[in-house]
Amino acid sequence: MIGICGGIGSGKSVVSRILRLRGEAVYDCDLEAKRIMDGSMEVLSALNSRYGEDVCPKTGPICRPELARRVFSNDEERIWLNTLVHRLVREDVARWHAVKLSEGKERCFVESAILATSGLAQMCEEIWLVTASEEVRIERIKIRDFLDEDAIKKRIQSQKEEERLIATFGIPVKTIDNSGYLSILDQIS
Repeated sequence: MIGICGGIGSGKSVVSRILRLRGEAVYDCDLEAKRIMDGSMEVLSALNSRYGEDVCPKTGPICRPELARRVFSNDEERIWLNTLVHRLVREDVARWHAVKLSEGKERCFVESAILATSGLAQMCEEIWLVTASEEVRIERIKIRDFLDEDAIKKRIQSQKEEERLIATFGIPVKTIDNSGYLSILDQIS
């Protein structure tokens, strides 16, 4: 399996879309984590037990703004939630990968902004790190998410540890420069 990672605004989703258009199998961790959270009685029950009805009634749906308010302002709560969800995502990726291999897919990709901290990097034989200059990333995020520059810089800074961790696993890393100066198509093979 090949991991696709990169910080906010780097263009990892663009790389994934190109791969899908070429017929490759790509697992989108953000999308699938939301599906798992919404459909897992284990998650819904744990959220209800920990936070109560205002975050998650016993059978859902999850009130994402209230959950985010509690989790992103408290490291202990964020770690608790990540531990629960990351395990379920890793299990789902392993099932998905087995199915894709049985279907004859030679290459499978998993896209995640937090490949290292989620435990997914260890499941990969290669990692594609999508990069772009900070200036390019800031402009992309301003347009896409309507955030101010200070908020964007904080998010970019908070993700730097992820790139450092990727380098410690001893897994081959291919860097894809998506700053706009090189053809991204030529770099994806």
